[in-house]
Amino acid sequence: MIWEGDIHFPDHMSVAIIGAGPAGLGVARVLRDLAIPDVWVLERGKIGQSFLNWPSGTKLLTPSFAGNVFGMTDLNAISFDSSPGWSLRREHPDGLAYAQYLEHTADAFGINVQCGIEAQSILPEGEGFALNTNRGRFTADFVIWACGQFSAPSDGDLPGAELAHHYGQVRNWQDILGEEVFIIGGYESGIDAAIGLARAGKHPIVLDSGAPWLDGDKDPSKSLSPYTLQRLDEARETAPITLIPDAEIIALDQEQDGIHILAADGRSWLSTNTPILATGFGSGTAPVSDYFDYDDNGSPILSSQDESAVFPGLFLVGPEVSHNGYLFCFIYKFRQRFAVVARAIAARMGVDTSPLEIYYENNMFLDDLSCCDDDMCFC
Repeated sequence: MIWEGDIHFPDHMSVAIIGAGPAGLGVARVLRDLAIPDVWVLERGKIGQSFLNWPSGTKLLTPSFAGNVFGMTDLNAISFDSSPGWSLRREHPDGLAYAQYLEHTADAFGINVQCGIEAQSILPEGEGFALNTNRGRFTADFVIWACGQFSAPSDGDLPGAELAHHYGQVRNWQDILGEEVFIIGGYESGIDAAIGLARAGKHPIVLDSGAPWLDGDKDPSKSLSPYTLQRLDEARETAPITLIPDAEIIALDQEQDGIHILAADGRSWLSTNTPILATGFGSGTAPVSDYFDYDDNGSPILSSQDESAVFPGLFLVGPEVSHNGYLFCFIYKFRQRFAVVARAIAARMGVDTSPLEIYYENNMFLDDLSCCDDDMCFC
């Protein structure tokens, strides 16, 4: 059931899942298959809120196709028996459509979701946790942190960043003032911004320290998606998009004639309009950072069961899960870890885990990372 407004969840839960996006709802579905009682998903906004906040025109990078009957789960599905491609009739759903899919799956699978609850802090208490929220204090035996990164825009510690708009703060590209707009960063969000601005009749200029649009890395976590490259090629056929590589931006400086964008090699560009920062996103674990250790790349350090190395019983699901340099940053990647977390919780509760076999059969239970090889594609 999906609840908004009045509180409907109990004072004590077996499992509290923080965040009603694809990660939170996906792991809740697995726990439901294990018949674990009192599992609740707590969401401060609406189901799929991050997707509702996407800029207009932004779409999922991976294609949706209802190949489930052939044993090939839709790449954007959160479960082996659902498909946004089928339910939405869209190959690359936009944020609004995908949020609708998430709401439909929560309802169809009977997942308990309480909206309007913001987890302000989580504290170990006894053998479980105490959750302090905007609606009071609650307790849980286990907590699964499922907050994504879109709500944590990063300015990359760029001096003068306050002079720019971050990509994550834009709702409609038509609202950006000016004809010529500089974009700092040329990875997925930067190129998406360029395409959106070009379609709005503007001239985007992309500055990047490398050249992601030319990068041939075979790991989809490190290179632009084919869909983005296709959209970029199509947009450049009808609109001016300038791509400037090897431009490491070190500062923005407000002068009388506009905003000066300064590069490490001495070059600079004058922007008479507010630039766009496509400098990525920070950690979604920031509100509970005291309960995770982090590696040199800023990734949370997790056990083999995606559990905090600091507080047992606190798990992480979603795009920040990383093991041995392999980042589970897409839905089709991080959904393969839902059953790993569910198995760990079920084992400690003495619950039969045999229902998880179907997740193995549908390639949604990845606990052997030896198969993760960056160089599996040869042509």
